[in-house]
Amino acid sequence: MRAARHLFPELCRPDHLATAAVATTRGKRRRPDVAWFLFRLEDELDRLRTELVTGTYQPEPFELVRIRDPKPRVITRIPIADRVVQGALVMLMEPVFLPSLTDDAFACRPGFGTHRAVLRLLALIRRHAYVLHLDVRSYFPSIDRTILRSLLDRRIRDERFLAIVDRVLESGAGLYDLEGVREAAGIAPDWPPPGCGLLRRGLPIGSATSQLFAAHVYLAGLDHHVKRVLKVPGYVRYVDDLFLFGRRRSELRPWRSEVASWLEEERHLRLKHPRARILSCLGHLDALGYRIRRQGVTALPRAIRRLQRRVHHELVGGYRKGRGRPDIERSLASSAGIVLFG
Repeated sequence: MRAARHLFPELCRPDHLATAAVATTRGKRRRPDVAWFLFRLEDELDRLRTELVTGTYQPEPFELVRIRDPKPRVITRIPIADRVVQGALVMLMEPVFLPSLTDDAFACRPGFGTHRAVLRLLALIRRHAYVLHLDVRSYFPSIDRTILRSLLDRRIRDERFLAIVDRVLESGAGLYDLEGVREAAGIAPDWPPPGCGLLRRGLPIGSATSQLFAAHVYLAGLDHHVKRVLKVPGYVRYVDDLFLFGRRRSELRPWRSEVASWLEEERHLRLKHPRARILSCLGHLDALGYRIRRQGVTALPRAIRRLQRRVHHELVGGYRKGRGRPDIERSLASSAGIVLFG
């Protein structure tokens, strides 16, 4: 596929930055930082455009937030101006990378998403005899930024545009070496190795560019390897969750080893469970917040508890503090779908 060029002039166009600002702030206009940014929108966009054009743009420090969703994670809370820049970058990079994806990658992609992935898993579990669920160990902290940069170089030939991407990548350098971050994120001492910032490893969770790189760039080659080389008849990937379907256990065992080898050699990643169990499709598969059986789909208890907490936070907590949200129905629609979908 032809490499993309002349992205930097598009990035700096005032209307492109304005569109990114609208998309980035949608549903968040009542947050104090977003409200202040929108109050000074014209000046802020002019400032960002000037910094991009002159090469002086530098992402501001981000805030670290510890969550449990359901496993412990450390996510980054990025200043609104930097979120707008990242949104503008992603809007230009998505048309470059999305067309080359297979139909087996479902995360963060228009027309796909969690519910479509679950429907595909339901169809495959009804069609095949066995399923293997693999996931990557400490995926975001383990991403090799040198490899990622080489993947970007293959598809984007615009040095000024990539220079902005580099600054975004470097803003998260050494994140997983900070004191207490590994423990808070539940990262084991042995992998990724301590000092991963020096080895150029890790992407911060919570930014638009990290989401694009992790979901659509770094593992896209694995999808093609699984389908074209291994010729797996049934396959679904949701970021770093991999589902392989086959007719016999004897088929899935070598595929498990091949996937582990490809990840290690091509992307410097490891599987969380190298000897993951091969499950019968006559049983159930817990995936993406659902329990999937041939008879149908039901929400997992943790997904229901998460929805209950969100409803309580939005309705009770919000209105108690006098900041009720008029867009709460839209805010909770996808979460409610977790329960109603089954």
